[in-house]
This record gives sequence, C-alpha cells and structure tokens, in this order.
Amino acid sequence: MEKTLNLILAEQKRQGELLHQLINTVAATNVKVADLNGKIVEMDRKIVEIDGKIVEMDGKIVEMDRKIIVMDGKISETNEKVTEINGRATAIEKKLDSVFEEVKEIKATMATKHDLEYYDQMISEHSREIYKLKNH
Repeated sequence: MEKTLNLILAEQKRQGELLHQLINTVAATNVKVADLNGKIVEMDRKIVEIDGKIVEMDGKIVEMDRKIIVMDGKISETNEKVTEINGRATAIEKKLDSVFEEVKEIKATMATKHDLEYYDQMISEHSREIYKLKNH
C-alpha cells in the first residue's frame, strides 16, 4: 500500500509540476494575448485615422471633379471664342488683301514726287513764257 501511496504521490507531484507548467504557459500566453490586443487596438486606431484621411481625400476628389467640370465649360467657351476670333481674323485678312490691291492700283496710277516736281517746273516755265508773251 505504501508503494501505491508513493506512486500516487509521485503522480500527484508530476501532475502538480505539469499544472505549474500549464499555469506558466497560460500566463505567458495571456501576456502575448495582451500584447496582441494592444497591437490590435493600435491597428484599429490607425485604421480609423486612415479612414478619416480617405474621407478627406474623397471630399477633395469631389471638389476637384467639380473644378474640372467648371474648367471644361470654360475651355469650351474659350474654344468657341477662338473659333470666332479666327473667323474675324480671316475676314480681316481678306479686307487687308483687298486694301493692299487698292493701294497697289493707287500707287500704279498716282503721280510720284518726281512727276510733281516736273509738273511744278513745267508750270513755272509756262507761267514765265505766258508772262513774257503778255508783256512784250
């Protein structure tokens, strides 16, 4: 019986040691779980922060889209005005071509400075001759 009691005591001691190992393992696991829990809480905080930034970026993107739509309208208006200005420039070019042709014709038929000097000289000579003829 003593042998049985010794066996029971030895088994009880072994189970006590196993229980202590298990308690130590559970304690270490609890520390690790607490550490992981802290990391999860930190990650949750970062996710909330990232979500806030995403919401802010979404707002900025919506604002940029609105501005792009406004700019598109302005670009369309500018293109229409450029087309109108190009049409006016073409009309002005045609008028200038016409004016240049008229100026060419006027230059071709106009008396030159040399011609006017010649006429002035001839008129002066004729006036003298007429004066001489009248007075002689």
